[in-house]
Amino acid sequence: MRTSAIALIAGLGVALSATAALADYPESPIEVIIPYGAGGNSDTSGRILINAMRDVMGADFVPLNVTGAGGTVGTAQLAGSDPDGYTLGYNPIATVTVQPHLRPVPYNNESFAPVCMIADNPTSVTVAPDSPFESIDDLIAAAKGGENIVAVGGAPGSMTHITQAMIADAYGVGWTYLPAGGGGRAAASIMAGEATFATDTSAMERVHGLKTLAVAGAERVEGLEDVPTLKEQGVDVVSTIWFGLFAPAGTPDAVLDTLSAACEEAVQTDSFIEGMANANYIVRFMGREEFGDFFQAEYVRNRELLPVIGVELPAQ
Repeated sequence: MRTSAIALIAGLGVALSATAALADYPESPIEVIIPYGAGGNSDTSGRILINAMRDVMGADFVPLNVTGAGGTVGTAQLAGSDPDGYTLGYNPIATVTVQPHLRPVPYNNESFAPVCMIADNPTSVTVAPDSPFESIDDLIAAAKGGENIVAVGGAPGSMTHITQAMIADAYGVGWTYLPAGGGGRAAASIMAGEATFATDTSAMERVHGLKTLAVAGAERVEGLEDVPTLKEQGVDVVSTIWFGLFAPAGTPDAVLDTLSAACEEAVQTDSFIEGMANANYIVRFMGREEFGDFFQAEYVRNRELLPVIGVELPAQ
């Protein structure tokens, strides 16, 4: 009995120490891995969130750009980090819900603890401002008529790649895909006449001066109220590019709750709202529980979309 009592007291001491440590969280800088280079979509929106959370929590958040292999190098580093709340990751949809199905990576949907989602931009179909195409029907008619249509977007397996393939499949047409990189490079390819259209975010018109033919969202987008969605035109294609904050799996619930609450407060600050608006992001917040369910559903959904770009899925 004496031994059991000593063990019980020791166990209580450890538990109380852990609770005290969590109560003082954070006590040191929090590193946030951004798996892409400076200046891109992930980096821009990630730093806006980091700055807002720094102000809300009074903590030192340190952004780390860890690039390579379509965002999987930095994401793998996050998955292998200690689950202590001092290493987080800011990820777009493709790195955590598409890439694990495309290539051997040391992580999957069980490797992360979702903290919050902060932005969700629908993709759109955009062409050059002087393009003869005035609607998605014009573009499809040209493709069916045998014109050489080139779709431009990100790397193979990106959401921009998947989106253009979903549209082609829905309409029963074919075109060539040109992987050019981010939205700026895609716009440059269109302006130079190298590509016919892009399937990037709905900000392409405002940022790069392109003409929007259709939006692949569940509803029309503010600022593009005259542009119909694909669903309105009878085509069931909805494709968005979202961004969220993640921790390694196993991070204590108390830490995740603290971070999620801070994230919710951060997205309501004037600096965050203004920063995201200026950078053309559509804010959509989800706390950790809602985002966790959403993330798991997206992981399954996006796997099932891959055959549209020619990926043969292994049996499960």
